[in-house]
Amino acid sequence: MKKMKAVLITSAILASTPLFAQTTTETATPTQRQAASYGDNPNIFRVLTQKAQTTVQNTAEKVDHAAQKGIAKVKPKVENAWEGTKDFASEKSVIAIEKTQNAAVKVNNKLNETKDGLIGSPENQSAPIVSHPLSQSSTGVDSVPVQPVPSNRTQPVQNNTRTNL
Repeated sequence: MKKMKAVLITSAILASTPLFAQTTTETATPTQRQAASYGDNPNIFRVLTQKAQTTVQNTAEKVDHAAQKGIAKVKPKVENAWEGTKDFASEKSVIAIEKTQNAAVKVNNKLNETKDGLIGSPENQSAPIVSHPLSQSSTGVDSVPVQPVPSNRTQPVQNNTRTNL
């Protein structure tokens, strides 16, 4: 019984020792890594999966940060270029409209000149038709306009159709 009491007291003292030991509580700071979420004795595949996820997440954050810096750097240049393009396009469209209107006026003038040349303008009198006998020269002779003479002769009409009875 003495041995039993000694073993119980010894085991109680040894078991309670961690309770009296001074422990320090460490809080995770942003620079320190969080404790692994895979436990004390994990499977190797869980460890590799967790590390791969962490690496991918860190890489994505770095890429996002670099992209944001690049966008911030390029954005003013793009906006200036866009404004310049809009100004250039509006200037060119005004010039194009003016040139189109000038071209339309020129085309209308040419069309009217060509029409006047072919048909004659309504302001000009039509030219008289002069005819001469074939035996007479057309140079050096005063020409007199010929009045059209109505023809009273009629030509007989032949009936070429046959009637079959």
